[in-house]
This record gives sequence, structure tokens and C-alpha cells, in this order.
Amino acid sequence: MDHTLIRKLERNPSQNVVIILIVLAAVATVIVWLFMRPVEEALKVASPYGVMELEFGWTVAKINQIFQAWGPELITQELNVTLVDYIFLIVYSSFFAGVTLLLTRRLLSGRIQLVGFYMTLIPFIAALFDAIENVNLILMLVSPTNFPAFAPFLASIFAALKFGLLIVTIIFWIGITFRYLYQLASS
Repeated sequence: MDHTLIRKLERNPSQNVVIILIVLAAVATVIVWLFMRPVEEALKVASPYGVMELEFGWTVAKINQIFQAWGPELITQELNVTLVDYIFLIVYSSFFAGVTLLLTRRLLSGRIQLVGFYMTLIPFIAALFDAIENVNLILMLVSPTNFPAFAPFLASIFAALKFGLLIVTIIFWIGITFRYLYQLASS
């Protein structure tokens, strides 16, 4: 198998660009999260349901229960936050990919480094799943009394895939770090 294209990540983008990307993405992630946080708090004050319950509603009945508890004003606020989430998915995936690339370059070599370069793509796949999840959330939020029956299930499936891939990425970071610390201790 030809890994020429993925091997370009050994040098491109430059290390300085990767570090700048990580810092900018981290700052942007925090800013967007802080912007979205008040809506989450308002949802939780008004009902036992927040955005996670919406993302993992799974069924029309559960989504109807959530929407009834929220009411039209909070549904509109959540719609606005879901639209902003498209910015959030770009910045968090850039942060995750940047950290993965940085760790891969600094702490891995040989074939395992190649795995790390492929792992750098995983956060962008998670962001794609997040975008698909958002499409289904928007379908529900723009028509809370008459949304497609498939939307809750698809939103939940893609939310699970998104979170699963981000967890895999974090586990990879932890694995890289332990491997590196083990190598240091052994030498």
C-alpha cells in the first residue's frame, strides 16, 4: 500500500504552524463553547434535558418529550446553538488533529508513526459525523411538531460515532504518552 500522501504529514504543515493551529483552535474552542454554554444552562434550568439528551434522544417519542419540556423559545435557542456548532466542529477537530499530529511527530517513529498520521484524520471524520448529526438535529428543531421520524435515530447514531472517534483519539494520545514514558524509563 502506498502511504506517500499520508507521509507528507511528517513535514507538512511545519511544526510551528501545527503549534499555532493547536493554540488558535484551543482558544476558539473555548470561546465557542462559552458562547454555547448559556443555552445549555437555560435548557437544564427549564427541564431535565440538555443538548446531550437531544443528541441521544433516539426516538420520536423522546424528542417530543424533550421539545414539550423546552417550549418554543428554548427550541429556537437550541437551533441557533446547533448552527453555531458548525464552527465548533471545525475548531475542535483542528485541535484534536493538531495534538495528534504533534504527538505523532515527536513521540513515534517507524510503522507506528504511520498509524499516528492516519489517526490525525480521525478528528475530521468525527467532525463530519457531527455535521451529519447536526443536519438531523436541525430537521427536528426547525419543525418540532412535524420532523422526519428518521431524524432522532440518525442524530443519535452519528453522535455516538462522533464521540466514539474522539474517545479513540484521546486513548491514542494516552497510549502514545505511556509508550514514550515507558521508553524513557527503560533507557
